[in-house]
Amino acid sequence: MLESLFDSYWYWFSLATLLLLLEIIVPGIFLLWLGVGASFVGVFLLLFPQAGLAWQLFALIVSISAAVALGLKWQKRILKSQPTTLNLGLEGYLERTAVVSQAFSQGRGRVSIDDSSYPAICAEDCTLEVGQAVVIVATQETSFVVAAK
Repeated sequence: MLESLFDSYWYWFSLATLLLLLEIIVPGIFLLWLGVGASFVGVFLLLFPQAGLAWQLFALIVSISAAVALGLKWQKRILKSQPTTLNLGLEGYLERTAVVSQAFSQGRGRVSIDDSSYPAICAEDCTLEVGQAVVIVATQETSFVVAAK
């Protein structure tokens, strides 16, 4: 009874389509690997139409395992290529260039970076004018320490 259900590769492709559609609706990424595995079993059954249910389930296990392994490798490569500035606070801006948005007097002023304005302290005795580029060299409490570029 169960073996006759999986006689055609279309059952596997239909299952893969259903799982991939559910992946869009249900949060997470687990159904993606099942859908990819089911589609590979559909291709396997297309190439080997006489494969029994046991071979189909074996192909499903192998294809899901391979899909998960490749997905984890791909995710690791993406995470390595992205900057790790998440949850760093002001330290995430170190060594970046900002623009003076309020002229410095007595060593204090404001700088703009990423469409936001922050208080800043001049690293050395200097007078910085509006529009001048500066480099963020350190942080001090809630302010940037900047130097002229």
